[in-house]
Amino acid sequence: MKRAIVVVALAAGVAGCQGMGAKIARLDVGTGRDEVIDRLGRPDSDRSIVGYEVLNWFDRRPGRFSFSHKDYTVVLKDGKVVQFGPGLIRRDGKTSLQIESDDP
Repeated sequence: MKRAIVVVALAAGVAGCQGMGAKIARLDVGTGRDEVIDRLGRPDSDRSIVGYEVLNWFDRRPGRFSFSHKDYTVVLKDGKVVQFGPGLIRRDGKTSLQIESDDP
C-alpha cells in the first residue's frame, strides 16, 4: 500500500512539473482568453499592439542554472487565440503581427 501511495505522489509531482512548451502546445486557435490564462497561468506581460492583445510567458526555471530560456507568446484578437508559440512578437506590416522564434 505504501508503494502505491509513493507511485501516485511521484506521478502527480511529474505532471505538475510540465513545462510551458508542453502546455502551450495544447492550445488551439480560437481558444478564449480566460481558458488560456487558466491553462498557462498569469502572463508575465500583457500588451496591445495594432488591435491585438499579446500575452507573454518567460520560461525561466528558478533555482536552476541555465544559459538558455524560451519565451512563449499568445496573440489574441477579439478575446480569441489567433497565433501562439515560442518566441517574441514583431510587427509584420502596419496591421499584422508575427511570432519570431528565438531559436538560432
